[in-house]
Amino acid sequence: MKENMIAKAREGKSAIDKLNRLREELHHLILQEADRKGAFNQICFVGGTALRILHGLDRFSEDLDFSLSLQNKNLFQLETLSKAVVKSLEGYGFDCHIERLKTERNVQSCLFAFRNLLHQLHKSFQPTQKLAIRFEADMRPPAGAHEQVSPVTGIRLYKVRHFDLPSLFAGKLHAVLYRVYTKGRDLYDFLWYTGKGVSVNGTFLENAIEQTQKEKIQLNDKKLQELLHKKFEEIDFAKAQRDVAPFLADPESLSLFDRDLFLNAANGVKFSETVKK
Repeated sequence: MKENMIAKAREGKSAIDKLNRLREELHHLILQEADRKGAFNQICFVGGTALRILHGLDRFSEDLDFSLSLQNKNLFQLETLSKAVVKSLEGYGFDCHIERLKTERNVQSCLFAFRNLLHQLHKSFQPTQKLAIRFEADMRPPAGAHEQVSPVTGIRLYKVRHFDLPSLFAGKLHAVLYRVYTKGRDLYDFLWYTGKGVSVNGTFLENAIEQTQKEKIQLNDKKLQELLHKKFEEIDFAKAQRDVAPFLADPESLSLFDRDLFLNAANGVKFSETVKK
């Protein structure tokens, strides 16, 4: 399996493209093994990587992000899960270990660090260079997200519990509006959602804002659009381009980082009628 994954990743056009492809193969493998260990009885797959794997977002991603499922009746223990996943990965021939394990009350996270892999992929990577994939789970998510369980075709067929699209969009809008630094990947994903006409889980967004900003805010379509307009007027789009560039399969997509395009896209953002009146 390891050799097949490396061979598939080598089809990339450049060293960074090869890296993106290999990392995505590892995403699938980690998710597959997490499913086999029963993790998706407890956590939901969220974020940009979920959008790519579940809905075909046309950019690559880095990390694996999760949220504690509201259906969860048991204590989630990342340390136990990560050890079990590493054991499986070693069985597939990978030299993998856990780094930076954190089991705090609000967030549990770790790095799955792969040794002796990148240099095998492409000689531009140093023999000592590691490939690390962050696995992070929010243990105190805001209320209001809607969950689904879906099959995924990766190396083998597996399943994940995840947020539905309006809830994923709400999480992305929270990041766009309140992340303390500009992340081009957030902005690219925003265009994907608006281009698909995805509505927003307004209840979940309001609860997320209240949790992080300590402010209870009543949103409607107009108010949300105004917040987005204000944000897009402030953003350094050149900086955003630099952030997202390594993750785009098509460099021409960088031309999308135009302020007027984002302002116009914001005008179409609307709440889902089923979750926000």
